[in-house]
Amino acid sequence: MPTIGDVAAANMRAERARRRWTQADLAQRLNWSPTKVGDVEQGRRKVSADQLVELCRAFGIPLRRLLDGAEPDDLITLGIEPLP
Repeated sequence: MPTIGDVAAANMRAERARRRWTQADLAQRLNWSPTKVGDVEQGRRKVSADQLVELCRAFGIPLRRLLDGAEPDDLITLGIEPLP
């Protein structure tokens, strides 16, 4: 079962790819290093709640979209309505 962090990392990678942004493009928008973006996407580094907010702002998406695919019980625990 994937963790919330695993889901966020996979969706981060997918959102970046949909926009055809490089890791450097996203890093610039976040004021992160490209290495940090890569580490998060590969699960080598976990993101904080503050960084989830930064990611949502950079992509212009709500948190529930960034966490789409997470266990419904986990989302409900966080007060997030699962996507239909």
